[in-house]
Amino acid sequence: MFAWYQKNRKKTAIAYGIVYVIACYFMLLSYIPKEVVLQKASDKISLAAPIRVQEAHTEETVQTERGSDAKGIQKTYTCKLFGLIPIATMSGTVVGDQSVDAVGRPVGIYLQTQGIYVAGLKEIQTVSGEKVSPCAYILQEGDYITGRDGKELSDKEDLQEAVEASKGQAMVLSVVRHGEEMEVKVQPQETEDGSYKLGIWVKDDVAGVGTLTYVKEDGSFGALGHGISATSGSQALSMKEGYLYETSITGITPSSIGSPGEISGLIHYGSAARLGEITRNSNVGIYGKMNGTAKTAYAGNSYAVAYKQEIKREGATILFGEGDAVEAYQIMIDQIDYEPKEKNKSFVFHVTDEKLIDQMGGIVQGMSGSPIIQEGRIIGAVTHVFINDPTKGYGIFIEEML
Repeated sequence: MFAWYQKNRKKTAIAYGIVYVIACYFMLLSYIPKEVVLQKASDKISLAAPIRVQEAHTEETVQTERGSDAKGIQKTYTCKLFGLIPIATMSGTVVGDQSVDAVGRPVGIYLQTQGIYVAGLKEIQTVSGEKVSPCAYILQEGDYITGRDGKELSDKEDLQEAVEASKGQAMVLSVVRHGEEMEVKVQPQETEDGSYKLGIWVKDDVAGVGTLTYVKEDGSFGALGHGISATSGSQALSMKEGYLYETSITGITPSSIGSPGEISGLIHYGSAARLGEITRNSNVGIYGKMNGTAKTAYAGNSYAVAYKQEIKREGATILFGEGDAVEAYQIMIDQIDYEPKEKNKSFVFHVTDEKLIDQMGGIVQGMSGSPIIQEGRIIGAVTHVFINDPTKGYGIFIEEML
């Protein structure tokens, strides 16, 4: 083996060198966003050394994909290693100044699903003692049941009544799977207690506590920084309608290694306590419109928006608290991923504020949506806590939420 290496060491060294250069190239690309948003056409872009950004081309005013109100100049940049070797190009769009009121207050969230959501399949024991799963390989977790035998089903109680009324006769269910409509045939089974079941877990609504990130001047809001889903990591639930409600924090279970902790709240349902309507549930947050009085009551301090290329690996603060007791907790931005696989995991931070660590152990469930401020501007929101280290968490760029 040694003799072979001595004979081929030059080729081996060259091969290792090529692999090293390729690895460095792809590492450098992770520091370069494909697209940036700018406030002014004259804004300069600074990325991590040794990458230098030079403007290459400017086009006329264009309509961007960021909404009907986001019109701006389209620019093209060349990213060069040490300012000499071109390694990537980057586009930029000028959208003008943006600012929002950062909130950081917990709210009650209620959402009805568009259809009856299949949360899982299970075995049931029939009247004859046999264990079966009637919907195995027919329904899937993530399906939405919308009707049966050509009739609409409005909620899970409707489905339960239809299954019971079938007396074991086959049913044709209307199902939406990954956005496609289909019909499937299922046969309820009689169980030991004489009732009929399909062997599926279903839900038609969800409720919980999250944090309101921002409110705009027109009353539109963004919260959570991630979608409302049935299970961790799954797609955001397809929603029929949803609302924000006033909530009171009743307790906080501190985070610890292996346990992310939790904020417990009493949600005040009813029209008088309704803060606004949720109109969109997406993987980067929930969105809607605040009621007039709620907009005034929940408006926080106004902050200019900082875009992802302006975020620094330095100190920042998380805003979180109930009522007038919103506090600023110190954190440190550790890593920034300009092109993350999941948009709600755009950067990593760790908590440096001893008060937050002492009181909550770090980040807890329910803080998702807490705005993050750096150098007097809003840069993003808290989205996830690290299970193995609750003093660490993920954040989402505020531009993704906007």
